[in-house]
Amino acid sequence: MRTIIAAAAIALLGVAAAPAAHAQAASAAPAAANAKLAGNWEGNYTTDGPTGTMTVNLTKAAEWKLVNAMTGEVPPGGEVRDLAFDGDKVSWKQTIGEFDVTFKAQLSADGAQLTGTIEATQGGSYVGGGSFTLARK
Repeated sequence: MRTIIAAAAIALLGVAAAPAAHAQAASAAPAAANAKLAGNWEGNYTTDGPTGTMTVNLTKAAEWKLVNAMTGEVPPGGEVRDLAFDGDKVSWKQTIGEFDVTFKAQLSADGAQLTGTIEATQGGSYVGGGSFTLARK
């Protein structure tokens, strides 16, 4: 049963390649963040199931803003929330379907890549996860 739930979570994360892309944005109060995190990032993600593509846009004006888009047969993601920074690290959450999804990323030493993890939970229990590598565009 856990395998079926995990497979459903992975499918909802957008790992099945399809033409649809859903984007959500969130803002956060200024925090201790490396300015090199700002930019357009594109790449692939893998999970316990299939793979897909992901685009993240991080901007900073008066405050930081993040837009996350993932391809696949996924319902539109909920609003990006809990956007947080810690130096070269950024994290955020989104509700996708009935799953609470946490994204955590780290900027590479040369500032050219964001690598991170994806974790999906349902009712507080882990149901699936994966990783992503995004390059600056």
